[in-house]
Amino acid sequence: MNIIDFIPFGKDSAISRRALCLVTELPDRLMRREIERARKDYAILNIDGSGYFRPAEDETYLIERWLRQERSRENSVRNATRGAEKALLGGSRELIHVDGYVRRKRRVASEKPQVEGQIKL
Repeated sequence: MNIIDFIPFGKDSAISRRALCLVTELPDRLMRREIERARKDYAILNIDGSGYFRPAEDETYLIERWLRQERSRENSVRNATRGAEKALLGGSRELIHVDGYVRRKRRVASEKPQVEGQIKL
């Protein structure tokens, strides 16, 4: 069974996750996982709680809208986790986000070397 076969085209034909669970006889948690997997290969949108759908050819503006929505959510989560990251890494240094992970900012030249006699190349 491929979940994409149950997701219709067009926002007006959107199907709720509950309805997808009933049709496929899958539990909700597994349904979420299947939708997540299918999104790697297909544009599956869920805008304003309308349900899941694949955009029709004239609905490319909905893809852009969904992308803005998801990127906004991503930024919100990133900002919400900064306090925890500072607590974990130590709040005395500025954090730098690098491709999905966090590292401490490099020391500036005015800071003392970590080991006596250490040189900088």
